[in-house]
Amino acid sequence: MPNDFSVFISHRAEDRFLARLLKARLEYLSSLDGQRSLECFVCEEIPGGAEWRQWMIDNTAKADCLIFIHTNAEHNWTWCASEISQFDGYKRALKLMSKVLWFSVDSSPSFPMLAENEFYGIGDDEVRRFLEDLFVRPTFGAVPLRPKLNANHARDFNEAVKDLHAQFMQITRPEELFRLRLRIVFSDELSFRQKADTLKALPPTDRARGFLRDAKLEADPATTTLLSGPDTADLDWQDLLSAQNRYDSGAWLDELTSYVANSFSDVDVASRRSREQVLSPIFRDLKLYQPVIARLEYLDNTPFSVVIIFVPMPPFSEDPRLMVAQNMPKDIVFLSILLRLARRFRWSFLEPLYNAVEDLDEDCSAKRWDDLLQRYHECLENLDSILRQGNMRELETVGDIKSTINIADDALLKEMFKDWGTFQARLAQAIEKKSPGDVRQTLEPWLKRNKDFMKQLLVETQGKVEKLRPLEAR
Repeated sequence: MPNDFSVFISHRAEDRFLARLLKARLEYLSSLDGQRSLECFVCEEIPGGAEWRQWMIDNTAKADCLIFIHTNAEHNWTWCASEISQFDGYKRALKLMSKVLWFSVDSSPSFPMLAENEFYGIGDDEVRRFLEDLFVRPTFGAVPLRPKLNANHARDFNEAVKDLHAQFMQITRPEELFRLRLRIVFSDELSFRQKADTLKALPPTDRARGFLRDAKLEADPATTTLLSGPDTADLDWQDLLSAQNRYDSGAWLDELTSYVANSFSDVDVASRRSREQVLSPIFRDLKLYQPVIARLEYLDNTPFSVVIIFVPMPPFSEDPRLMVAQNMPKDIVFLSILLRLARRFRWSFLEPLYNAVEDLDEDCSAKRWDDLLQRYHECLENLDSILRQGNMRELETVGDIKSTINIADDALLKEMFKDWGTFQARLAQAIEKKSPGDVRQTLEPWLKRNKDFMKQLLVETQGKVEKLRPLEAR
């Protein structure tokens, strides 16, 4: 490997944990066999402005390759676009090869300025292809950087694929499904350890309140308006408490505090298992929103930030009997039933089980495997309850569902019905085999299918409900 080969990683601030993991894995893989590791430039602490711009100009000039992490088309990518343009423009001006490798959680490339560059999805096969392109294949010249890396160090190579893929799956969790989202960062990273040391002697609930009281709240204008009203520019924890109590919707904040408190490493196992991701609903302007804890991030084994999404709920009761009494059309009634079952399937089966297995190695301890096994059986009980609720004549087959809810596109529905039996069998086999990797690989396609299905049901439901409203109310 050339001694001076370097990589610039372009990412949004919220994806810095993924960028750090990518940096660590690339540097480690390239250092095997005692060789000098490649250098990765990751902007971690430098804010936007003149200081960031100079850092960016200096390091895009040094880099031989730029890796762009594109996680959501709806976010503001101005800074990343500046980094890519600076890198590309510098290379072209010197008549050097401009090589950008980029990841996107979308199923196909969606960033026009990168159309001529190499695109990767987030599946484990795509992550593997990326690492092989970077190290094993002659991507940057006649001689590959590390031609035998995947052969000589197969275990390390496969572990890097697994870790990067798992982190991408975190990014594609349901917080990306809905636009209304709040991220609460307990402290800036430079002072986090000091704050954690200051609070560690307090009981868990008081410790959680201490972190939340001084936290930074990140939300777009629509979410800020939902939580605190139209005249609020910036949101802090005290503003949020006051506003939610004013709207009679403060229960979810108490539950959030309890969730954080029961996430500290020194709480007992029973308290950790008592955590609930789905919080009490918010009722605003004749609309109902369900707060859901989508992601909890750790730093030094301590909760560092939490992401909450606010799921728009149907503007009517979800009890089928009440909906029928309200003279709701049959298709809306069963769309609502399916949406509720899909949410329960995600948040009481898929998510808890995936979270339990996510960090387990194949050679994990017997104690950790027993904990996973207990979680698996709890999730099976939840699944049994979901299946009982869905045991209706109208939901038995794809044809029944399609005729009942009058859904426009049934391709995903057919795919899920076709794979359902195989999914359950493979999951049971992975548990019997005691293979965390097989459990993860079995769950991951269904995490995506479930997300896509919930989105489809929500769009269908909202469209049909909109048609019911009087013209003057639209």
